[in-house]
Amino acid sequence: MKFWFRGAAILSSVVVASSYATVAFSKSPPPPPPPYNPQILYTVTSKGGSTATITVSNADGTDVVSLYTSKNITGLNDVKFSTTANQIVFSEQNDIRVLTYAVSPQNGVTTTSVSTLASEPYPVLHVDVSPDGSKLLLVEHTADPNQWAVYVMSMTGGNRTPIQLMPAIYYDAVWAHSSSRIAVIQGGPVQAGYGVQTIQVIDLTTNGITTVFTSTNQLYQVSRLESAHTSDTLLFYATPTGSNTGVYTVDIGTQIVTPIVAGWSPSFSSDDSMILFRGNATGDLFTLNISTNVQTQITSKVVLGRPDFLP
Repeated sequence: MKFWFRGAAILSSVVVASSYATVAFSKSPPPPPPPYNPQILYTVTSKGGSTATITVSNADGTDVVSLYTSKNITGLNDVKFSTTANQIVFSEQNDIRVLTYAVSPQNGVTTTSVSTLASEPYPVLHVDVSPDGSKLLLVEHTADPNQWAVYVMSMTGGNRTPIQLMPAIYYDAVWAHSSSRIAVIQGGPVQAGYGVQTIQVIDLTTNGITTVFTSTNQLYQVSRLESAHTSDTLLFYATPTGSNTGVYTVDIGTQIVTPIVAGWSPSFSSDDSMILFRGNATGDLFTLNISTNVQTQITSKVVLGRPDFLP
């Protein structure tokens, strides 16, 4: 009998061990990685600054892919998503270029072509594609170093049309929640107590100009402008007296200025629920959820140019 009980115990232990082994090997497989979905665009400057690489990633910073490297792109140049699917518009010295990319589960994100939309007589500083994808807005140097010009041209190329503005330096120009209205930063550079900048909204149909912001001793040196996609709101960064650079919004209708976050070079997400910006301390990229006020770091120890959220 004792032998039978020992055998039963051994059998029992074998059954239990077998049962445990079955459980151990029946774990669910890990979830698949998130699909490639480029939402964030920026340039990465090489050590020494000799080249810059156009780079995209998912909205959470994953799936970072390098698409194009050039020695003629600087951190001051705009690199913008087009409202046309899978296109990026950027300036490379005097040339306006269009990069087309493909997205697939097998190959991720790959560059399919880089073409020249236009070759300008002077270096192109900033570009922005209209909400309907048909037109390009650009800021360009002129023969006078104290005057920059703003033009509109078709996204299919051809002649550019100058925007009739007072001769000045224009630090940026963007479409203002419309394909028939733009906003510009006029004037600069500005220091506390010296010089004036304005943000002006221009109706291209009526040529009406509305000044929605004027720099003061308390808030000056506006250097980038972006538009919301769902409201008449502009996003910019400026320097408040005695503090670090900050991101602000201004309502086009009410002209009310609202501080958003400490940082610079901001861009709205497609639904305006998030802002992509560079942090003051390190210059790395962060996203800010506007409703929850939660910040998420996207890059680390990367020398960046002006970033852009997919519109």
